[in-house]
Amino acid sequence: MKNLLQKLKNSFRTRPWRAGAYSVFAALLVIAMAVVANLAVNALPASATQLDWTANKLYSISQGTEQILATLDKDVDVYWLVEEGHENNTMEQVLGKYGEFDRVTVTKVDPVRYPSFAADYTDQTVESNSLAVVCGDRSLYIPYSDVWTYSDYEMYAYYLQYYQQEYLDVFTGEEKLTAAILSVTSDDQPVLYTLTGHGETGVSDEVLSAIELENVRTQELNLVSAEAVPEDCAVLAILAPARDLTARELGLLEDYADRGGQFLVTTAYTSEELPNFKSLLADFGLDYLGGYVMETDSRYYSYGYIDLVLPTINRHDITAPLLDGEGLTVAMPDSQALLAADDSPAAVTALLTSSDSSYLKLDVEGVDSYEKADGDKTGPFLLGAASENADTGARLVIFSSSRFMESDFNDLVAGADRDLFLNGIGWLSRQEQSISIHPKTLTGEYLTFTDSAAGVLKVAMAIVVPVLFLAAGVGIFMRRRRR
Repeated sequence: MKNLLQKLKNSFRTRPWRAGAYSVFAALLVIAMAVVANLAVNALPASATQLDWTANKLYSISQGTEQILATLDKDVDVYWLVEEGHENNTMEQVLGKYGEFDRVTVTKVDPVRYPSFAADYTDQTVESNSLAVVCGDRSLYIPYSDVWTYSDYEMYAYYLQYYQQEYLDVFTGEEKLTAAILSVTSDDQPVLYTLTGHGETGVSDEVLSAIELENVRTQELNLVSAEAVPEDCAVLAILAPARDLTARELGLLEDYADRGGQFLVTTAYTSEELPNFKSLLADFGLDYLGGYVMETDSRYYSYGYIDLVLPTINRHDITAPLLDGEGLTVAMPDSQALLAADDSPAAVTALLTSSDSSYLKLDVEGVDSYEKADGDKTGPFLLGAASENADTGARLVIFSSSRFMESDFNDLVAGADRDLFLNGIGWLSRQEQSISIHPKTLTGEYLTFTDSAAGVLKVAMAIVVPVLFLAAGVGIFMRRRRR
């Protein structure tokens, strides 16, 4: 037994055993270091461990959102309503960025396991990957269909018809979520009053919900019984009146403008004369011609309808997100013509314009054809404009279509019409932060060459590069032969 123990002790002193012991120790040390490093990395925020190499920073949040989140003075709960195993990767990455801020808590809730959870925040059928944003007793629900949309309606329809899949390539999650956080944490909500009593078109429930998401309350206003436009009116919407304002109403609106009032206006075709309405527009350097604007250039109308105008978008704070974000277009169906006056105290900026080949049909009732005829005015025409009076601070935004926010037309341009309308409200209510966040697309960027550059590249790839490789090979061959 003693000899056996001695042999065992001596075996521990052999070189193979020591080498094996060192190997085991080194392996254990490496494993321990890996565990410690893994724990340390997991403790870091996602922004420090995950790099966003996408061209449009799809998985990042903008500096504007970071500033808003860093200055929050209230706690916000963001509930991610998603079925287990169906998490959208982009949303997961972006929500992780929001959760890094002290005042924001992101919690994943499975609506299948907890079907009644979302009832406190919405009466809609909950879509997986939707969001509920809560601060105290205030909340907003953001459906998944508002987070992902598409840039190409024809591609969307094609995939839906032939593959039963949705072609979704535009992510608006940051835009919607930041707006919702601003809305539920704001102590002072601007009020948008919509004028009634003149056959106005009003807005749909979908648009009202979108306005609410922008931290703006809506309320109706009838000036027949009012002594003045309310003091808390941040924006007064006059949406396509079919009948004219009374002289008294015009006086109240002019008083509101003198107080620095903000107007959001849309128009619709009517055979009625609207002198008082035109007088209000004239105070902002604008003239309303009416009629229908028609396009003859197929690049500026859609689906063969010459009155479904796709106007040129001009740069302004209101339109910048459309131009800078994805280069989207807007659709202006049944639009009227506007003109900017030369002599006005207000500065007018064109937002939307028709092409040089457009024309105006002033009288469209009872006509057999919308084809251009003698006497029809030729474009371009203003279809949207922003006006500001530097002396009073009054502002007016006008769009010459009452239908461009309707779902059919809004869907046609991937939601750009509604974004344009909401951006106008944001500019008028001085909520510029609500129009500074752009949607992001998955669409790739293409490298484009001119014909001459393409010719040079073809010659280089077909002749110059092969000759260089051949020369290098001959040089190497000759050098080796001399050795």
